[in-house]
Amino acid sequence: MKRIVAAVDRSEPSLRAADLAADLASKYDAELVLLTVGHEIAGPDPGMEAYARLEHVREPTPTLVIESIRGELAEVHERAAAKGARHISIEVLVGEPAAQILASANAGQADLIVMGSRGHGRLAGLLLGSVAQKVVALARCPVLVVH
Repeated sequence: MKRIVAAVDRSEPSLRAADLAADLASKYDAELVLLTVGHEIAGPDPGMEAYARLEHVREPTPTLVIESIRGELAEVHERAAAKGARHISIEVLVGEPAAQILASANAGQADLIVMGSRGHGRLAGLLLGSVAQKVVALARCPVLVVH
């Protein structure tokens, strides 16, 4: 096992999944990719625009939002390192979560995807479409779902 993608949305199940992925990465000396997917950035965010003006930042708002999300994963990165994972990277993508998780795993030739399940149940999953269900159904590599 060389590459593990851990999908993290900072929910409790996804943090448990990231911890398990870090344990596996440590055991197999594998690369651990902490992946989070943000929603489409639909236009200017007044708060982020004000921050950019105040700090004299010239980056476009979507770049600032992605960097802000990346910063929020620093704690997850530290937790993974504390569990012994040595090769850790953070990836932030924008779009539909299941599609982006699959795209990242395919592009990086992941050996395993680890993700949490919020446990909404089968009916809610059928009606709403569970990200975990979509990833399990369409992934080219094994998927470990942590409850």
